[in-house]
Amino acid sequence: MKRFLFAFKLYYLVYILLAFNAFINETTVMGWATDFLAVFGVVAAACMLIRFRDYIKVWNIWLITAFLVSYVLSSLLNYRYGVAENIKELIWLVLSMTVLYASCAICSVEEKKKEFFAVSAIWTVYCVIVNFISITMVVWGREYGVYVVRDGQNVGFKTVGFKWGRLWGMYDDPNHGAAIAIAALLLSFYLFLAVKRKVVKALLILSMIVQFLYIVLSDSRTGTVMLAAAGFLWTAALVYRRERKKGSSTVKTLTVCCCFGILAAAILAGGSYGCKQEYNLIDSKIEAMLPKKPAVDQGKNTNTNANKDKNLSGQVGRKQDLVQDASNGRFSIWKSGFEIAGASPVYGVSFRNMTAYAEKNLPDTYLVNNPEKAKYDSLHNSVMDILVSQGMIGIAIFLAIVVNTGRLMKKKIFSVRAEDQDFAAACFITAAVMGAGSLFLSMVFYLNAPQTYIFWLCFGYFMETLRRGEVSR
Repeated sequence: MKRFLFAFKLYYLVYILLAFNAFINETTVMGWATDFLAVFGVVAAACMLIRFRDYIKVWNIWLITAFLVSYVLSSLLNYRYGVAENIKELIWLVLSMTVLYASCAICSVEEKKKEFFAVSAIWTVYCVIVNFISITMVVWGREYGVYVVRDGQNVGFKTVGFKWGRLWGMYDDPNHGAAIAIAALLLSFYLFLAVKRKVVKALLILSMIVQFLYIVLSDSRTGTVMLAAAGFLWTAALVYRRERKKGSSTVKTLTVCCCFGILAAAILAGGSYGCKQEYNLIDSKIEAMLPKKPAVDQGKNTNTNANKDKNLSGQVGRKQDLVQDASNGRFSIWKSGFEIAGASPVYGVSFRNMTAYAEKNLPDTYLVNNPEKAKYDSLHNSVMDILVSQGMIGIAIFLAIVVNTGRLMKKKIFSVRAEDQDFAAACFITAAVMGAGSLFLSMVFYLNAPQTYIFWLCFGYFMETLRRGEVSR
């Protein structure tokens, strides 16, 4: 069964990465792949039930089960706004929060490390290819886009390439692209620590450079926050290990960790800003070399009012967008979320029915009534998503998971064997950085995305490594 579950994880990984590739995700094949993933996942979950006695020991599993039951309750109480979409959402929640999180309970720590190494290698190779091609699109992909065709009919237009002062590259959304690149950078760093061959280490350094450049050119502030968090946590972890080996006191160790961690975060964030400014200095030369391209007819998706203030030059940056609203609409979306939560505070409105509920009960709220004429289906903040989707019941369970995780970490963190510390640190930091990003971008809980996949996979590996460490001791 271990091999079957690992095969599911690998298939899920490849699927979810391709699902965020703008050139692939609308194809007929991806529709078939989605159906197969759902079936594969349900079978994997059923297999886990055969050995349920192993899985009921997994830390947090009962709280996670309560969270899923809470979502079912919210969906049932809001059935009049939609049923089918919530059933799909429940499947994705089960796959990520149980199969990805708990399936490693039957594996030894060494088997977990082998799985994580394989996942890291696949993710890194894919992102090196995709993000390198994306970076080259600052030259050949300006004002680029692809038409969405279904049943032989043009039904829309997707922005890709380099547009509005941001590198979208091969992704539908530069914020998600930056978050995926952050995960690739973290996984590349773990591989750098794990491998011995100098040639491979050199290639991994190149991978980290590619990911960093994509993050810079995407102009994603969420990406910059995640980059700074990654720098802080990895630096603090490595410095902590060094100080403890020297026998430093706890106060000195924590002080040095924080100082070096903050310095690393500042260097990465400042370096990102500096690289962006350096690129803008040479952009005019790139622009001058390129032939003028005719404007692309975007059909139904053209929105003059929404785009009139966009950065139409080739320079990276969104000063025009942020003059009147530094949050770029997030504050208005969050305010709208509180309005919806106030209308159904106990059990929420269910995630997939958020927009339908707002249109029916709060037609003037920003989520469905805004200058961009957009119908938002998420709130760019995972905690807010939970509050609106599952109400105070969902928030209470979420906080219980956070508190219980912190309690177990404090109690068991020193049970990890020395040879497993890099692995445990990589899993924890990757999950923590994805969690930090979820405060500004909907992921981790409801969105079936690469960031959600890697969060729950790493969270599960980390918690099981702590538990196994205690058991083996």
